[in-house]
Amino acid sequence: MNMRLLFRRWAGSLLGLVDEYWAMRRPWHYGNRDPQCELHCDGQQCRPGR
Repeated sequence: MNMRLLFRRWAGSLLGLVDEYWAMRRPWHYGNRDPQCELHCDGQQCRPGR
């Protein structure tokens, strides 16, 4: 595999872990609302909601 691709995958995984840690550590940064899905799906298509 290409080293650049491996590094990008590794960095993406690391950033995902940091984001999850931050969300658990400081939940008040995300507000008081419950998480909501921003996608609207009908049948086999999904599109961003507004």
